[in-house]
Amino acid sequence: MKIVTASDAPLQIVNYTSGVGSYTTAVKVAALLGISDFTADTSPTLAEVGDLIRRCEDYIDEMANDSWRDNLVENEFHDFFYDASGFYRDEYVGKIRLHNEYIRKIIRLAVWDGDRYRDLASAVATVKFNDFTDAGIITLTAGNESARTWELTGGTGSFENEYNIIWGKRTAAQELCYLINEQAPTVTAEFTGATQSKALKDITNNYNISKFFYANLEDDDTVTIVSLLPGSDGTNCTISSSSSSTIVTPFTDKEEYSRTQDWWDMKPSGDIFFRSEYPLRLKHSVKATYKYGNITVPAVIEDAATKLVCCELIASDDSYTLLDAGGSQSGIDLKSKYDSYKADVDKILKLKKRVMYYLDGM
Repeated sequence: MKIVTASDAPLQIVNYTSGVGSYTTAVKVAALLGISDFTADTSPTLAEVGDLIRRCEDYIDEMANDSWRDNLVENEFHDFFYDASGFYRDEYVGKIRLHNEYIRKIIRLAVWDGDRYRDLASAVATVKFNDFTDAGIITLTAGNESARTWELTGGTGSFENEYNIIWGKRTAAQELCYLINEQAPTVTAEFTGATQSKALKDITNNYNISKFFYANLEDDDTVTIVSLLPGSDGTNCTISSSSSSTIVTPFTDKEEYSRTQDWWDMKPSGDIFFRSEYPLRLKHSVKATYKYGNITVPAVIEDAATKLVCCELIASDDSYTLLDAGGSQSGIDLKSKYDSYKADVDKILKLKKRVMYYLDGM
């Protein structure tokens, strides 16, 4: 497995509004086009170019059937197959293979116990509403850093930094999950009146809650909250409620992870092995939530993303107001640039396309 090469693109903290994507930046796009940097006053603006970068990166992922970005998969279900032959009994009794490779973090690994899903990964806390109208304020703190504290407030409106508590305890629980995950409230928006994704920063107004926690709604209306800190570090996180009607359990380490404990994995291939304890041999007995994505961005992907954004800008700049302010052409004309860049993009994506083979055992 290749880890890194000297030509790989450096790590970038993604901020599309500021023109910084996973694969390229607005600065690199402007440099390739030979124009001044984009700003809030240019046409297109820096934010518009950032949105174009976002869409082009998604195009690259879809065309290559691969990704070099940080992707989240929620509740991916698997059937568990027990290795009855005993051939691997000393190493594992069975395994699953996730639908994606290059796993960055297993956030939740829950196995069916007969009446509930039992967590085998991360540090986990729970929230249960007995009286949804008296939810109070739920406070989450990440690790021992008191500044990384978030106050989650139940409300009666559609504010992005609150969860709605007027419809029932399942709606309140679902809204709480949306707020912790900072997701669009797709299930509840129609009757809460929400028009945008949830968003919540800590008490210092610097850090988003979804960078530190992930929440999942269970069938019995319990909210499972997982720390995104590595391994057992999440046990240092705390949770509390200002209301006695809201029952919370503290963060507890559920992870018995290693080749000599309950389970272990091979992140490049997406394989998860169960060493001794294993899920019931039923359909959909394992559900996993995880992040995946190739750990480095190859220089050719950076090149493809930059040139693809340039192509989109060239195609939309009919009046040459951005790319040729004076209306005169010098050097390579825009059409030739477009054709050259697009040919390079197509060649790169064909080169990097991930091909999957399905073998029929019959």
